[in-house]
Amino acid sequence: SDDNSSNVERDEGSSSSVTESSSSVEESSSSEAPELPKGMRAATLEDLEKNMTLGEMFGTQIYLASGAKQGVFSIWIPDTAWIAVRSDFENGVIEYGKSNGSFMGITSKVSDEMQKFFEKSGKLQFVVKDEKKLQVSINDGDYIDVEKAYVPISSNWISDGTQLQGVKLSCKNGDTKQVYSFYKGRYVVEETVKEESSWSAGYYDIERSHLLMLPVFFDQAVYSLVSAQVSTDFDLNMDTGESYKCEKSSIKYKDVDKEALAGEWIAPEKGLDWTLTLKKSGDYSVVAKKGANTEELKSGIWDVYGDMLVLKNSSCLHPSECASAVKGSIEGFDAKKGFTFNHDDGDTPAVPTT
Repeated sequence: SDDNSSNVERDEGSSSSVTESSSSVEESSSSEAPELPKGMRAATLEDLEKNMTLGEMFGTQIYLASGAKQGVFSIWIPDTAWIAVRSDFENGVIEYGKSNGSFMGITSKVSDEMQKFFEKSGKLQFVVKDEKKLQVSINDGDYIDVEKAYVPISSNWISDGTQLQGVKLSCKNGDTKQVYSFYKGRYVVEETVKEESSWSAGYYDIERSHLLMLPVFFDQAVYSLVSAQVSTDFDLNMDTGESYKCEKSSIKYKDVDKEALAGEWIAPEKGLDWTLTLKKSGDYSVVAKKGANTEELKSGIWDVYGDMLVLKNSSCLHPSECASAVKGSIEGFDAKKGFTFNHDDGDTPAVPTT
């Protein structure tokens, strides 16, 4: 088979996934079309294997995993260290660095070298030579052949990320409760520790039998990478050592078409004229006017995960009273008439739900 159940030495687990602030994560990386030598074309997702070799670095063999090819890629020194990144693989390029990914590994010399490689940031350029051979250039170096990697798996762990699509996991460890909702390549998790609640949402996949979750939207500080293994009973074993007992159920939702949702939506409410602008670029703004006066203005980025609209604010008219991120389900979407947005934004003045 082509996946793996790498066992991390829990007591040595370390991570560079430092707690992120609400403005420190950018959207998934992309790149301008590079000029390629004759006989080469930029690789597409269809050209990639689930697991591949990247040659030798740091004195050891390095591997790349593409998983379900839904926006998450990872670079591995098996059982030792890994880098997870968000990327749309535009023009065959995967950029890596703190802006779109994170590093995790156990303490070792080779792991330290890989962490420095990650923190310096860079890119992988994948090409197909003469329509036959997949090759990669790392940070504009020479092109080398990429081979399919055969990786053993274990029946104890889930190795295919698509098995989580449409799944809800309600998990518990002591005073900590987590509820995960998994969509196609995207997730939302709500966490309660005693009486304190928070949430985050982002990209996920299972690669080399590790569930990799990279948050993009969050209402409080979060780790830039959560890495775990999912048992075939759907319990979670975090790569930092914690274990969660989980109950599996299904979530029923209807995917909202992101392109149809992009545009300008208006709502006159309580004497204010609201305009919600969702740009195809991923930028968003919501503004409330009373006559010529602006009463509220927030802007940032947006996305749709299944039927969940998620917003992250990077600029606010009233910063001290502004939610860092907002989420909510969309109901009754009609591209010509509008929709209901069941959001959790408690700011004043209140953003309309219709």
